[in-house]
Formats: sequence, C-alpha cells, structure tokens
Amino acid sequence: MSLTTDEVKKIAHLARLNLTEHDLAIYPPQLSNILQFIEQMNSVDTTNISPLSHSLDATQRLRADQVTEPDFRDK
Repeated sequence: MSLTTDEVKKIAHLARLNLTEHDLAIYPPQLSNILQFIEQMNSVDTTNISPLSHSLDATQRLRADQVTEPDFRDK
C-alpha cells in the first residue's frame, strides 16, 4: 500500500500533528514501508501458533491492592 501526500496530511490532521513541508516529503514512503511490512506479517500462517502474553514468558510482580490514601473526594 502506497500512501500519497494528501493521505499523510489527512492522517496528520486526525492525529493533530503539525507537519512541515519537509516532513510531508519524508513521511509517505516511510509510512508506506510500515504498512507493507504489516501486510507481510499478516500474510504469515499462524494457525498452529499459540499466542504469547510475553516473549520471555515472564510474569509481572503485582503489589497488594490496598487503600493507601484517605478519600478526599468531598473536599
């Protein structure tokens, strides 16, 4: 998928980004390359692959869910 400068302007407007003319010359090919890579990744058959929650199979330490501060909502 190849993006045009007008499409990049529209995306920048939706994302509330202020792009310069220099940026508008650089971004279309870069964003197009990203979209092509995503299309390439989507074409890979992952039918027998189970999803991973973490690439290193690590778990995150969680703290106890306890109230630590008083309720100041009424103030």
